[in-house]
Amino acid sequence: MVNVFLRKTIACTMGEKKKLNGEYMRLKMSNNKKYRCVNCGEPCSALYKTYGPTVLKLTKCISCKGIVDKYIEYDPVIVMIDLVLMSREAQRHILYNTEFKAFWKLFIILMMLETYAVWRSDCLFSITVNTLCDVENNYTINATSIDIPISISLPETWRHNCKGWVQDSRADDTDLFIWEKDFYVQFISTFSGIVIFISTVHILMKSIQLFATKREVSCELLLKAFSLGNTSVVFLLPALVWSSPGPARAGLAHYALVFLYTLVVFYNVFTVVYERAAAVTVSVMVVSHCAKYLTTFLATPLLRGLVP
Repeated sequence: MVNVFLRKTIACTMGEKKKLNGEYMRLKMSNNKKYRCVNCGEPCSALYKTYGPTVLKLTKCISCKGIVDKYIEYDPVIVMIDLVLMSREAQRHILYNTEFKAFWKLFIILMMLETYAVWRSDCLFSITVNTLCDVENNYTINATSIDIPISISLPETWRHNCKGWVQDSRADDTDLFIWEKDFYVQFISTFSGIVIFISTVHILMKSIQLFATKREVSCELLLKAFSLGNTSVVFLLPALVWSSPGPARAGLAHYALVFLYTLVVFYNVFTVVYERAAAVTVSVMVVSHCAKYLTTFLATPLLRGLVP
């Protein structure tokens, strides 16, 4: 009986010791965190271990017991395909386990592309503004407004801003850069909306700590996340480059699908970064996009009035 009691006591002690060692290793790795598991987001100190000049072994996550980052053995094309398919594992790989130094270049290129789409009225936001403000232009062969069976009355202050969205007539409609000043104004306006969007997301996410763990998010990581999420703007290129006369509904369906895809990508990216509940993330995305588009809507007429 005494031997059985001693064996149970030793077993319990060893179990508690292993548990404490596990917690200690978890805490130690959290303090030295540089990488993250692409499956669960657990901090990890290394992606692989080297046992010789030609031998290495992928590290396993201490939380989910899976491989920390399987993408380090994958071809970049496979990673890009998974990013297009909105894989959170691929997004964690890019944000946490790669350097991603060129994110600022991607940020600028995508912002210019978004500006061009708004300037040409070849995106859902511009079409919505043109519809609500009853603005029509001939600078694109795609649909620039939506026929709504009901009349929508905007506030008088907003109606005044609608006048600023009416672009000046151009002497040569085929030259899209004859009034490049208007493009630069739209670029600043779009940039202002993006700044408001990023700031709103970060402030709301940091303010809401319920149902989530507290995690510090640096400014660099936030910009990387936005650049990665905003890559969905690339899907506007077919309408911008290879536009052709056709049914207006087809163009509107394309813009709507791109917008919905953008929302889902941003939802996944910011879920990876902030790890908030689904309802919280969706609410923040809706509020942030409203703040972004409202800023762009108000800033464009203001800037056009300031620039002679």
